[in-house]
Amino acid sequence: MAIKTRTAIIAGNWKMNYGPQLAANFARDIVPELGRLMLLYERIMSILCPPAISLAAVRQVLEERPLTRIELGAQNMYYEETGAFTGEIAPTMVSELCSTVILGHSERRTYFCETDEMVNKKAQAALRHALRPIVCIGEHLEQYEAGQTEQVIRTQVLHSLANFSAQKAADVVIAYEPIWAIGTGKAA
Repeated sequence: MAIKTRTAIIAGNWKMNYGPQLAANFARDIVPELGRLMLLYERIMSILCPPAISLAAVRQVLEERPLTRIELGAQNMYYEETGAFTGEIAPTMVSELCSTVILGHSERRTYFCETDEMVNKKAQAALRHALRPIVCIGEHLEQYEAGQTEQVIRTQVLHSLANFSAQKAADVVIAYEPIWAIGTGKAA
């Protein structure tokens, strides 16, 4: 599962937009464009990450165009496999539809108080179920202005991947998105 050579990854996180019908329509619109892009550039990986309720609908669209090589990803998952975790999605469930899962997104860290340790458990669970974890990291404006960017992202990476072998860590994608730049139009 490790990416042996440098590959550009285009991952579209649809956040909390598009139920199944709209998601399928949107996927039908963008899949041909992404497919053409991927034909031009061999080292591009494209991943669509719709809301959980729309994963099956988008999966069906992708199956209609098997040659596009576009992957399906979940926006989140829990690290437990079963149990009384209302509203959560188990890695076993995600792996039935997806190849990838986004973990530790800044919105999850902010609104749901996710910690690096929780991201670590989720990343380990993802790998146990042959999912490619995309671990999100990034600093807030105050941290950026205080010159703490390197320290913050180093801590996030080290804690999110604590106790990972080099081989396991190589299967994790790190997505750096400075939180202070999201939606501001400022260059990061």
